[in-house]
Amino acid sequence: MATIMFEKYPASRWETLFSNAFRPLFLCVGLGGLFLMGLWLLYLQGTWQAGSLRVPIISWHAHEMLFGFVGAAMGGFLLAAVSKWTGRLPVSGVPLVMLVTSWLIGRAVLLFSADIPYGVVAVVDCLYGGLLMMLVAREVVLAGNKRNYKVVVLLLLFLGFNVLFHIGVYYQPALTDLAIRGVIMQICVMIALIGGRITPSFTRNYLVLQDKERGEEGALPVLFNRLDIFASISLGLAALSWIFMPAQLVTGLLLCGAGAMQWVRVMRWQLKRILSEPLLWILHVSFIWLGAGLILLGLSSLGVVSESAGVHAIAIGAMAGMILGVASRAALGHTQRALVAGRIMSVAYVLISIAALIRTLASLTVGVSYNHMILTAGVIWLVVFSLFCIRYLPILVSPAPSWRHPGK
Repeated sequence: MATIMFEKYPASRWETLFSNAFRPLFLCVGLGGLFLMGLWLLYLQGTWQAGSLRVPIISWHAHEMLFGFVGAAMGGFLLAAVSKWTGRLPVSGVPLVMLVTSWLIGRAVLLFSADIPYGVVAVVDCLYGGLLMMLVAREVVLAGNKRNYKVVVLLLLFLGFNVLFHIGVYYQPALTDLAIRGVIMQICVMIALIGGRITPSFTRNYLVLQDKERGEEGALPVLFNRLDIFASISLGLAALSWIFMPAQLVTGLLLCGAGAMQWVRVMRWQLKRILSEPLLWILHVSFIWLGAGLILLGLSSLGVVSESAGVHAIAIGAMAGMILGVASRAALGHTQRALVAGRIMSVAYVLISIAALIRTLASLTVGVSYNHMILTAGVIWLVVFSLFCIRYLPILVSPAPSWRHPGK
């Protein structure tokens, strides 16, 4: 079992919370997922009029779910992982408090942007992305970890798209749409690159252990190789095309090809052998949703379906599914707990795919059922992240069971 490293052992629950980035930021993921989706559903029901927003409500929803909700998950995972990549102590204490505070204030200024000079809103909201990029850059540079410089570049893009979003709100709405498309594709690329390495790796480790215990040998997942590189390149080309030319024939073909390649990757990862292990199959299923979402986006570029179908297949099925899977595993692993999903999270994993399916079908359906399907998917989302909070809030704010202060 991995050793947990501290600059100094936490002396209180507060210090425990800010001892590693996954703790407060995954907490932001759970509570933020509830709050942000709850507000959106209140707006759809006519209960909240969104008068406090300067940002158009649909743009606010997209921004907060991508730069806010996904951004918190990205920070929690990367800052915890970079400590293992570099062998350095985890980012903790004051720098982490500043990072989390910037995320919280960013959500607040967007929510009340109608009453704040928009230049202030934009600067404050971009603080989180800037601080996250600098903290990750500091760790990989000081460790000489050149292999992961690309992560810093991806975080720079994340910040750049957020800046572009705010420029679009202030000057030119078309730039806002471009920024949203850009960050969606950037997150897809991160899932394909990082998730595409950890998913077969975790699966292989699990199956090797299972086969050893049973005294038998079975097929193992194919680890990241040339086919995965080709799939990543095809996704990159499709992403660039969709960002700048979303309604072109070539874009549709590239997106459909990139989506199909994600499915080819999953087919090599032995999904059928790990169906009894929720912590693994949720990662596989998220990749299946990634492929489906890309294909639906491709069909939307060809004028066959609504773009919203592809966006929500990716956002709920791929992004939220991957976040739940990775956050669950990381929170257990980094606190030296057994890697067991448990009934609560197993139900949550099933429900998030149901929510993705219903919301995607809503965008493919014309008729009175549209609003009911959106509301149903939203309520299921709230149930999922309520379950996540019930399961992981105690873990995130409490010391690991195995912690022993030196000398005690």
